[in-house]
Amino acid sequence: RRPPLKFRLLLDSAFATPSTFHKLSKKAAVKHIRHDFHLSPTAEDEEIYNLAVKEHMMVVTINFKDFQKLVQKNMPGVLAVDSGLTNDEIDEALSKFIAGKDPQDYIGKAVRVK
Repeated sequence: RRPPLKFRLLLDSAFATPSTFHKLSKKAAVKHIRHDFHLSPTAEDEEIYNLAVKEHMMVVTINFKDFQKLVQKNMPGVLAVDSGLTNDEIDEALSKFIAGKDPQDYIGKAVRVK
């Protein structure tokens, strides 16, 4: 049995740098659209999703509705968190959510992380 794949997460512009999310960075490969890929802070959702597809990463966003429309079958999924959370709460919520899960199960899906 192969070890589960690591989640590859792409934070949209609303988030702090990946190094802010200590727990999450231990469990997943975390990149940021601005800090790692130098996209504009005003990059369109479609541009962000296309980058995620190209890099085989899931988008992490607070903008669930808009990204939900972009997710396609057999393409990277989207994880959405509430906008009211602190960085620590986001770190905790996402780390808990991905623990023991297989990223393959989230291809083509948009999921709200509680």
